[in-house]
Amino acid sequence: MSIEAKDIQSVLPFFNIDADVLDIQFFISRVDEAASDMNFIIKVILADERALVVKFIKQARYPHALIEAQSRFSEHLRSHGILTPRRYACGGRYCLAHSVQGVCFDITVEDYLGEAIHAIDHDLAFSIGQLMGKNHGIAERGGLHINHHSLFGIVGYNEVMGYDEFLGFGNEGLIDDEWFRKICVACDKKLNRIKDVWDDLPRYATQGDYAIDNLTDTGDGLGLFDYNNAGDEVLVSDMILEGLYTAREMDLADGLTDADRPGLFAAFANGYLTQRQFSEAEQSVFSDICAMAKGLWFTRILYRDDSLEALLKRQDRAGTSALLQAIYDDVASEATI
Repeated sequence: MSIEAKDIQSVLPFFNIDADVLDIQFFISRVDEAASDMNFIIKVILADERALVVKFIKQARYPHALIEAQSRFSEHLRSHGILTPRRYACGGRYCLAHSVQGVCFDITVEDYLGEAIHAIDHDLAFSIGQLMGKNHGIAERGGLHINHHSLFGIVGYNEVMGYDEFLGFGNEGLIDDEWFRKICVACDKKLNRIKDVWDDLPRYATQGDYAIDNLTDTGDGLGLFDYNNAGDEVLVSDMILEGLYTAREMDLADGLTDADRPGLFAAFANGYLTQRQFSEAEQSVFSDICAMAKGLWFTRILYRDDSLEALLKRQDRAGTSALLQAIYDDVASEATI
């Protein structure tokens, strides 16, 4: 199936929107019949010249209550001055459970904020850090929680660490035993220190994905959209892992090279610290989280042509040894930025 203009027109009155749909553009149109999952994200142009984003979600990983909580978090940030899309309410809620073409969707409507950013430079990295610092501060002061995990916890689930895969290569005997042992000892030392204080670190709601394709420059400041990964996270971990993701994985502006990426992380961190300072407990683990994340960053272990996985497959002993040395140096380091 696919969503049609008439389907959108039929749900807009629930959100007190009385205007004709002139045009639609699909950002995402995804149907997984095997999993019974559907995800339609659509830009909608109305006759009154408004532009909206209407989402039709039927996915087990995004239940109704979670979408509602993420929407309320977004609105809380907006009410505190963050440039983020206005959510349209429906009977006091933001997520409408409604049947379209015989399928029950969770539907949300929000303003279209603008075109996503495509490349990053130092000024933008600083501004993204500032935006995260503001948002973390708002969530902390408001005691905001979504009661769902996010993607950037150094302890437990995250999507940017290759530690488990590294352990797999070592346990299969693919890595030199001495290097494997040294790196694991250094990692365990750092991780145990983090775990000792993890439960006492500030943990609040976060947007959960500050990638530049979720950001826009409206001319009035940096805007943030897409809260589908919003959840609760230890703030210092969220800051470091998302900052590294911004610096290491985003497309670079003209004139920048990979040699500039460490400086991008420094700019991000400096921007963050203009808005929110770390507590003493957060400061005590900052270096350890940085070391773990930098050393075992996921694209250093997987995916890239110069990753550990690729070097092992090519049986490039010199390249593998050099990379293991670099991983150890980072994991054992006490440096922060």
